[in-house]
Amino acid sequence: MMSAMTRAVIWALMVSSGLAHADALMEFTSLSESDRRNTVKSTPRDELERIMKETPQAKLLAMGQRIILGVNTYSYRMVKQERVRGELLPEQTIDVFVRETPFAVRLHYVKGPGAGRKVLFNPSARASEFRVHEAGLLSVAGAIWLNVDSSFAKSDSNHTVREAGIGPLVGRLVRDTERAKPLGGFSLVPEGWNDKGEYCGSYVSPPANPPFDYAKTRICTDLLSGVPMKVEGYGSKGELLEKWHFFDFKPDSWTAEFFDPEKAKL
Repeated sequence: MMSAMTRAVIWALMVSSGLAHADALMEFTSLSESDRRNTVKSTPRDELERIMKETPQAKLLAMGQRIILGVNTYSYRMVKQERVRGELLPEQTIDVFVRETPFAVRLHYVKGPGAGRKVLFNPSARASEFRVHEAGLLSVAGAIWLNVDSSFAKSDSNHTVREAGIGPLVGRLVRDTERAKPLGGFSLVPEGWNDKGEYCGSYVSPPANPPFDYAKTRICTDLLSGVPMKVEGYGSKGELLEKWHFFDFKPDSWTAEFFDPEKAKL
């Protein structure tokens, strides 16, 4: 039986020699974790770029979703910026800790508005409330419970804590991809590699009523991890609506107490 390395190398040679057709290129998104990493490392960058151009958005997103769900518990640093009620708010830097199944999330605000805030949401404990501990003068009140849909929860975001994590974000993109299929799908505008070695492309939404979340979505994917590391959404006039940049994505494992609102010591 061939090793994972051997299969990856043979696959990469087929692509570089032109022996693989479009269907074979699409199989990149179905490779195992080790095969994908070996393929990325052993395939010339121009051939990887060809793969990315020829692989449908739906398959790339499905790959990212499968990897995230397979990791299940992970952490990363996120820089986000959103336009809320027409106003583009300042960037926020947040350390995020996620357990996909059963879903739970912790958010530690590092920079920007809300710096020092800590949030924990575990719907298995309380389905419609999250626990928050503010910094500074507000910290004297200690951790308090707030409704997920409260005005405070929506003061600096278009999304609730139910949608926190790369998994729910990719899930929203997958949903829009499926919704776009009867309309002809999204059109790809390839961009190429950024300075971090991620492959970027913009996906233009077809006309729809009601409209999609974004008129154009820019996605940069880290091929080694298989996960989108940048997602930017733009409006019909080219204005930035939302920006999500992810750093240091890595699998992690925590005890049950880490996501227990009463034992987490926020």
